[in-house]
Amino acid sequence: MEHNNKYLLPLLTLLVVFISGATSENLNITSPLITNWGVWGYFEKCPDGLAVQGFQLKTQRFIGILGDDTAVNGLNLFCGDPRNQSTTVISSNSGSKGEYGSIYSCFPGYINGFQLRVETNQGNGDDTATNNIRVYCSNEPDPTRYVEGDGLNFGIWSEARWCFSTQRICGIQTQVEDCSGTDDCTSLNNILTECCDIELP
Repeated sequence: MEHNNKYLLPLLTLLVVFISGATSENLNITSPLITNWGVWGYFEKCPDGLAVQGFQLKTQRFIGILGDDTAVNGLNLFCGDPRNQSTTVISSNSGSKGEYGSIYSCFPGYINGFQLRVETNQGNGDDTATNNIRVYCSNEPDPTRYVEGDGLNFGIWSEARWCFSTQRICGIQTQVEDCSGTDDCTSLNNILTECCDIELP
């Protein structure tokens, strides 16, 4: 009996590791806190079994001394092929300024990480907070390559945030500053994304 017990514990340990590795919790990844103006909007998630395959920025173009610059105001995420008009789009909250630009795609892959370009607090200057975004695609052979949006170029690129290797982004929540009644507004400041297990490219 003692001889059998010698092998029982290692076998149980391997079984626990296998089971825990087969199923993982959904992961929430949030942009590094460089600016923190505004409130968090509602959380939006892709329909079950779907994940994000493309994105689109809502950006106010640079106007300089003529008025208040807000840069990125919103972010659309496409839960499927962005070229398909029936694809579900999620966005959480967005600001009122700017226009939606080009649609960028990882299709047939999925977005599994992101990086924000953020301008730090400018003191008495004009604050813009989030200026652009880069996303990482699950089907890209080089995991360090990215797809960059058509936002503005103020600020610095913050640290990238990644899902677990078996996960893809499937939900979003945004922090947006209300631009009504203020002389210096930033609109989009931070994003939180949820990562879900998706057994696809």
